[in-house]
Amino acid sequence: MERNKIEITLAGSGGQGLILAGLVLADAAGIEEGMEIVQTVEYGPEARLGTSRSDLIISRKIISYPKVIHPDVLVVLSQSAYDKFNKIVKIPGAIILDTFNTKEFSKDTEGIEIVALPFTEIVRERIGTPLVLNMLVLGFLAKKYDLVRLKSLQNAVDRRVKKYQDLNKKALQEGYTLG
Repeated sequence: MERNKIEITLAGSGGQGLILAGLVLADAAGIEEGMEIVQTVEYGPEARLGTSRSDLIISRKIISYPKVIHPDVLVVLSQSAYDKFNKIVKIPGAIILDTFNTKEFSKDTEGIEIVALPFTEIVRERIGTPLVLNMLVLGFLAKKYDLVRLKSLQNAVDRRVKKYQDLNKKALQEGYTLG
């Protein structure tokens, strides 16, 4: 990680696994790499398909305020998450979005880098299933912003993920190669 602190929001629809992705990243950064971590979650009123959000603060120093207000990086995997959260990103900052699930977005946002990739198509092509979209995007995020090592993410998957560990690790690795 190049900077001392980064604030990240992972947002999408319930059931996309972004809460799990946040837990895996927090585990990798905190347990594996010894950084300071705050990780919180927010669910919409619906258990599935409502908006879900996982916020992380990853820091090399003590974290003085434990809430993400304006993330440095926003990852969105649904149109509703983009519509709801795109205005909260810090300037300068970045929005990473899946063009399969997010069709309408601003390409020219001053001070905000837009990283728009067809993550769903990539995971279907390379892994064979969209079930591990969350891990593909997490691998991409971790590599692009030099957050944690791939091995740290894989070890966190071993601890946090109960099903399909090999598939999740393969998706992390594929995402890491994209970053």
